[in-house]
Amino acid sequence: MEFRQLKYFVAVAEELHFGRASETLHLSQPALSKQIQALENSLEIQLLERTKHWVKLTPAGQKFLETARRVLREVEEGIQVTRQVADGQSGRVRIGLTEATLFSLAPKIFSTYRERYPQVDLILSSGGTEAHVEQLRTHQIDVGLVYLPIREPSLAIYPLYEETYIAALSASHPLARQKQLSIASLADQPLVGYPRSLAPVLYADFIKCCERAGFVPNIVQEAALAQTRLGLAAAGVGIAFVLADLQNLSAKGVVYRPLSDDFPKLKLAVAWRQNESSPVVQEFIKVIRAIVLSQLSA
Repeated sequence: MEFRQLKYFVAVAEELHFGRASETLHLSQPALSKQIQALENSLEIQLLERTKHWVKLTPAGQKFLETARRVLREVEEGIQVTRQVADGQSGRVRIGLTEATLFSLAPKIFSTYRERYPQVDLILSSGGTEAHVEQLRTHQIDVGLVYLPIREPSLAIYPLYEETYIAALSASHPLARQKQLSIASLADQPLVGYPRSLAPVLYADFIKCCERAGFVPNIVQEAALAQTRLGLAAAGVGIAFVLADLQNLSAKGVVYRPLSDDFPKLKLAVAWRQNESSPVVQEFIKVIRAIVLSQLSA
C-alpha cells in the first residue's frame, strides 16, 4: 500500500465518482482506477462497489475511509511540525544561565524569543562556567552563557560584553561613606568572596590585583550565590562583591559602591557546540546576539 493510494481512495470515496475524483486529483481516470484496484489487492479487501453508472463504499470501505482520513491528517500534521522544526519555529532549547544574567539579560532574551517563537520550549538552568562547558560537551544543554576565557575546541564562542563588579557592604561600615572604593582601600578589610572553584580566572585576577596594591586579601568567607554574599555583607561579616547587574536585588542594610577601574571584570559570552545543527538553537543564538547589539548601541 502506498501513501498516495490513500489520497486517491479518499477522493473517490468523497466524490463517489471516478471522473470527478480524477479531475480533482489531476490524474487520468484509468490511472486512478488502476491505483484503487492496486490498493484493494494489497489489502485483500473490496473497498468500493462500482458499475458503469454508480460507485458506493462497501461496509469495509466505509471503515477504511475513517482510517485513511486519520492517517492523512496525522501525516499532514507531522509534516507541518517537521517544517516548523526545520524553520526554527518549534522544538526545544536547553539554556545554562549565570546568576547575574538571570536578573539582567535573560528576561529580555526570553520575552523576545517567546514572542517570536511561542511553540519552542525553553528549559532553563543556572550554574558556573565550568559546569556549562561540561554540560555543553555532554549534550545536557544546548546554549550556555559563560565567562571567558574558555579553552574547549568543541565549542563555538561569541563574546557579548564585560560585566563589572561592585562592592556590597553594610550601611554602617566605615567605607560606606566613600563614593567609590579602590583596591588599596580593601587592605585589612574582611572580604566575602566568590569560590575559586566556580571562577578560577576571576579569583586569580583578584588576588593579583590585591598583590599589586601591596596586600594579601583577607577573605573570611566564600559564597557562590550573590544573595548569600549580600546577606553576609548585611550582617557585617565583610565586604562582598557582586556584579553590577545585581545591585537591584533587595538587600536590607546593604549599600553598593562602585570599584576602581583596576578591579577585575568578567567577559560574558554565549557558547554552543561547533557542530550544532538545530535550527531552534541557531535562532535562539541570533536573538541573544541581536539583543546584546541593540543594548550596546543604545
